[in-house]
Formats: sequence, structure tokens, C-alpha cells
Amino acid sequence: MKISRLVLCGAVAMATPAFAQKTCSAGDSAAAQKAVDKIVTWQSLEKAYHDYRHCDAGPVEDGFTDAMMRLMVGWKNIDALAKAMEKDAEYKAWVYKHLMSDASKDDREDVYALAKKQCPSSQAAFCEDLALTVKPVKAEPLKPLNLDPIKPIK
Repeated sequence: MKISRLVLCGAVAMATPAFAQKTCSAGDSAAAQKAVDKIVTWQSLEKAYHDYRHCDAGPVEDGFTDAMMRLMVGWKNIDALAKAMEKDAEYKAWVYKHLMSDASKDDREDVYALAKKQCPSSQAAFCEDLALTVKPVKAEPLKPLNLDPIKPIK
């Protein structure tokens, strides 16, 4: 799994310059926000990604994350997401970026549970990778304070 994460990080690094080449005009941003509002399937998310990924910042970024998390928590036709991510490493990196954004933190535990308990048998590897990515981090228990009486220095 560490190797696949390194590959994913490399894909993100390689994809970043491609996004930087096209700027997001005010018209593009407005169109992207309208497109984000119409995302109701994995296919519509992927289309919006291809059409407006160059506008993935600010309100558009938040809209992409919200739309994606609604689909994730709904867990319908998850095979479509898995297949799209399998064939396009840049799309996979983009999905994981949104999955790990601060805006999605409240839903990650639900996604983890779905990936662990309701994974289609044909997507076991996808679900395992997804679960590892969103796995809740448990804090280490606090160690008790040393309450021994302080001894005076002689």
C-alpha cells in the first residue's frame, strides 16, 4: 500500500502543472458552480471534474467536495467510481484530495464504515485502499500525570 500511495503522490505532483496551465475565468467559475449543483451521479462528478478541474479552488472546491461526499455517503453504484479511478490516476488523486480535505472530515468515518461493511465483492481492492485512506486516527491515551510530591533541593 505504501508504494501505491507514493505513486498517487507522484500522480498529484505530475497533474498539478497541467492544471496550472489553464486559468479559471469568472465565467468558468460561474459555470463550474452551476455544474457542481447538478452532480448527482459518479458520471456527472467525473464530467464536472474533466470540464472544470482548473477551477478547483474556493467555492468551487467546496462544492466539488460536498457533491462527492454526498455520493460517497449514499454509496450507490460505487463500482462506477472505482472504475473511473482505476483508469485515470489524475482523477483518483483528485478524488482522494477532496476526500481528505477539511470539508469532508465529518463524513470520513461513514465512508470508512461503508468501505469496510458494504463493499461490492468485485471492488475489494478499491474498498481496502479507500478504507485505509479515510481510516479514523485514534489518539493515543493520555498518560497519567506524575503527582509525586516535589522534594526540596538540598
